[in-house]
Amino acid sequence: MNATTEMPRWLRLPKQLWGQLAIEEFSRAVEDLIERHGTVTGVVRRMEEMGMGSVARSWLKNVNEPIFSEQLHALFGTGVLRALAAKLDLQPRDLVRRLSQVLPREVYRLSGTRHHQSRTLMWSGWR
Repeated sequence: MNATTEMPRWLRLPKQLWGQLAIEEFSRAVEDLIERHGTVTGVVRRMEEMGMGSVARSWLKNVNEPIFSEQLHALFGTGVLRALAAKLDLQPRDLVRRLSQVLPREVYRLSGTRHHQSRTLMWSGWR
């Protein structure tokens, strides 16, 4: 086998599968980001403190109001976002664009059932 022209058989995956792997890797990275920032409760609390409570609450209801680049930088820090971009081999701008789309879904997914959401919101005084 010529290493410069042929891929090992195990690397010959359909493009669709490579795309799915990239999506899964990004979702895992977002989940890790949320966990490192106090889980869903911590992220929502921080957003509330920053005046983005309505955005966070919309995510918990799966309505998904948008979050903008400057808000993501304020929420997580530019250094954290740059490090995550480097880890995922993305340009920081591309990371922030994708994160703005995936973060609301991951917050909703990780928040659990409606019962859990209601209990969390009541406990946190966000109701």
